[in-house]
Amino acid sequence: MNAITESAEPEILNRCPLCDEPLPENATECTKCDWVRGYRQQAAGRRQHDPRDILAAVLSVFPGAGHILKGYTISGWFLFLVGVPVICTFAFAFTMFFGWLLVPTYWIAVAADAYLRQDLKRPTWLSKALSPP
Repeated sequence: MNAITESAEPEILNRCPLCDEPLPENATECTKCDWVRGYRQQAAGRRQHDPRDILAAVLSVFPGAGHILKGYTISGWFLFLVGVPVICTFAFAFTMFFGWLLVPTYWIAVAADAYLRQDLKRPTWLSKALSPP
């Protein structure tokens, strides 16, 4: 009778790597937390630092230069020719100290946007060299 009860219950061979909950043999998700099978492969497939992304962020000291590097020519020139004067005008208009906080905030936002955008001008030989086998 003991052998029948053991075979009727699902075998617990694995434990959830997040909450340590016992999992059946062919479990694809944990019922206690948000773990799903393959989460480590998803984490390994995340975007790695590309040297051109870092260069685009550094070039954004001149707002729009990083965008132009990555192939976003119109938005790059727009950020430089329109964005800089507008931010400087707002900084002068709000002559209190807080108005000048707009300038570094603008630079950081433009640099982050240039870093995160997809590279449209990435050379094909560089794509092959940096892609995983």
